[in-house]
Amino acid sequence: MKTSERFALNEWLTDYPASFDYDDVLDALRDGNENVMPWAWFENMITSELIENIDNTRAHFAAVTKEQP
Repeated sequence: MKTSERFALNEWLTDYPASFDYDDVLDALRDGNENVMPWAWFENMITSELIENIDNTRAHFAAVTKEQP
């Protein structure tokens, strides 16, 4: 997993399986997998918005740090 992906997931989620890659986590979140848990203040957020925020955070972090694709 890229640093930007890990950063974004950790900003929005309190827990997710360590064996999952970034896309697996987002897919599990979409599917309502209880092993992927948002921080308490985000738990009532609409799932599609949460996923969009996670991906926006990843993209911003990657751009700021000039992370290679």
